[in-house]
Amino acid sequence: MNKLKMQTLAAVCLFSVAGVAAQGQFYKIHNADIAGSGVGQFTTVLNQNTTVTPYTTDSFGGLFSLREHPVSWAGVELNYSFNKYTQTFVQTAAPAYSQRVQTEGHEATGAYMFHPHFKHLQPFVNVGGGAIDFMPRTGQDQWRITGLLEAGLDLPTSNPHFGFRIQGRTLVYRTPNYNNQSLATKSWVSTEEPTFGAYYRF
Repeated sequence: MNKLKMQTLAAVCLFSVAGVAAQGQFYKIHNADIAGSGVGQFTTVLNQNTTVTPYTTDSFGGLFSLREHPVSWAGVELNYSFNKYTQTFVQTAAPAYSQRVQTEGHEATGAYMFHPHFKHLQPFVNVGGGAIDFMPRTGQDQWRITGLLEAGLDLPTSNPHFGFRIQGRTLVYRTPNYNNQSLATKSWVSTEEPTFGAYYRF
């Protein structure tokens, strides 16, 4: 990520934290938590519309989430995740070619949560969406809108503020072409993300 984009991201995060802190003077926090997790990524092509086929390497990244529960059984979630991988575009018809793009994926999503709180197990199902910024090592970055589905468990510990989180995530989006028509596949993909991490509840 170049210096300008790092500065922009840092400024957005700083203003977001400041905004949350300021709003906390007027808004009562309801069982909110922050979480950090490791994420595996496995991408599958859902449809094939051209003679160019996309392939994405399996990878491992990070996920950061903020959750808030206005009511005990439901809430909202904001996510940011980061991943690095290689996408390969293979043209099967003449003239045949193969092109590799090393890229970073930056996900910014939100979701509505159904999250009953039992004593020992706290299952949840989240439905939402957002966007992914695909940033190749060389070339132009490209945003893609994505849908999001999550299901998992929070595992509380004896400490009421700390616990573990295990979940499965699915992102559905259109394959990026990095504004290069020779890489246009017009295909949709599904990325499955097994996730494990820890949360801190306020």
